[in-house]
Amino acid sequence: MKILLINPPDTTEEVLGKAHVFVSELDPLGLLYIAAVVEENGYDVEVLDAYINQLSISEILKEIADRKPDIIGITVLTANGAATYQICKAIRENHGEMKIVLGNHHASAFSKVYLEHNCADAVIHGEADYVFLEIVQRYEKGTNDLAEIQGVSWWDGDKVIDNTPGNIPVLVEDVSSLPMPARHLVDSSRYSIGSLNNFIYVNRGDKEVRQMFTSRGCVYKCSFCAVRKLFRYNTPMRVVDEIEHLIDNYNVGYIFIMDSLFISNKKRVIEICKEIIKRKIDIKWGCESHVKILNEELVYWMEKAGCYEMHFGIESGVQRILKSIEKRTTLDIIRNTIEMVKRKSNIKVAGLFMIGLPGETVEDVETTIEFAKSLPIDFAQFSTTVPYPGSPLFDQLVAQGKVDTGVREDGSLDIEVWKRYSAHTGFSDNEPIYVPDTMTAEQVKALEKKALRSFYLRPHIFIQQLRRFNLKQNPFMMAKAFKSVFMEG
Repeated sequence: MKILLINPPDTTEEVLGKAHVFVSELDPLGLLYIAAVVEENGYDVEVLDAYINQLSISEILKEIADRKPDIIGITVLTANGAATYQICKAIRENHGEMKIVLGNHHASAFSKVYLEHNCADAVIHGEADYVFLEIVQRYEKGTNDLAEIQGVSWWDGDKVIDNTPGNIPVLVEDVSSLPMPARHLVDSSRYSIGSLNNFIYVNRGDKEVRQMFTSRGCVYKCSFCAVRKLFRYNTPMRVVDEIEHLIDNYNVGYIFIMDSLFISNKKRVIEICKEIIKRKIDIKWGCESHVKILNEELVYWMEKAGCYEMHFGIESGVQRILKSIEKRTTLDIIRNTIEMVKRKSNIKVAGLFMIGLPGETVEDVETTIEFAKSLPIDFAQFSTTVPYPGSPLFDQLVAQGKVDTGVREDGSLDIEVWKRYSAHTGFSDNEPIYVPDTMTAEQVKALEKKALRSFYLRPHIFIQQLRRFNLKQNPFMMAKAFKSVFMEG
């Protein structure tokens, strides 16, 4: 059996508008984990990153014709949900004999749509690493019956069958059992955080920048987040082994740890830091953090082991809103923790904020902007609220009729709707997919720009940001980004 895993192109420019220049070009690690598992089990597997190579549908079809896979696996997020739909339709028309398996949050949420519209043979709910292998093994035996594989929806030739009621996602209980991602199957030189990005670190040397995961799931249950899974993690030794692997094989000098919440287990994080120090590894790194977990001891060891930046999901400067989205923290804790980090270390701090949360007013957003400005943070990201498929907020707002899924009563599908699931509608022509009853779409879009301008057009912050960038590296892109954020609209 020959397998082709595809990272589809998306509609980034249509979805994000002028904000697409801030999108980093990251390794498709989810696919690379699946590839590593099937390769380890003796299968011939290739990875086609149509996103990084900006391939059209016709170019993807040519790649498929040249490679002649028996099974095609595609990862589907909302940003590429429409593109994936079109790709699958084209594959069916030109290569009807090939099996198509979809996975990730968007495919899971719309599994019935993809299956009933003949875009897939199976959809995996949850972590696909070993489930995809089971499907491959079943197809290899010549059967289309996937009835015994948990966490899968599939087409039996007549109807959709859900193997697990409620499409409960499958999880890999022992993530340390997974092989390292098969990074050798893609062109590593194509990936970077870019000249403009939402990371504080900017690469000016001859070392590469990469990402990695050390855990899965999260200990918190914020209503807007689709990552509401049991927290599981790699051992400290396994984590540091992968860091060394990236340094030795890919000339990496900076790693951003993509875990939903890297610091969830303080004891484990300190062990990782001590192991990095013990092996005398020269590496800078960043991660997602949380104000309720972080303490002085953790900050000490993280900085000593090379931590360069931490990102905190702050979301709002209004306590009522924090409570409504189940953040389980307070404004005082947020301020005290961030001030402690800046007082006890040189670690850079990014604050992540949301605009247009349920029940939020224009005055609430303005309070959030002022709160962000009052914190000693080095970087702020302001995003419009998107109830992404897979999150409790999505389910709640769909049930209330406040979010358009694109699925019509007659079973037809308007895939153009998925392009409105954008966290930066202020920079596009699209209407937000969700607007709280207390605001208008125009206000939400305007407030995103107002927040960015209010935060960054302060002399000390603006100069700080200029120092981050090598203005000679891509002056045209820098000028374009500056114009779109600070001058237009």
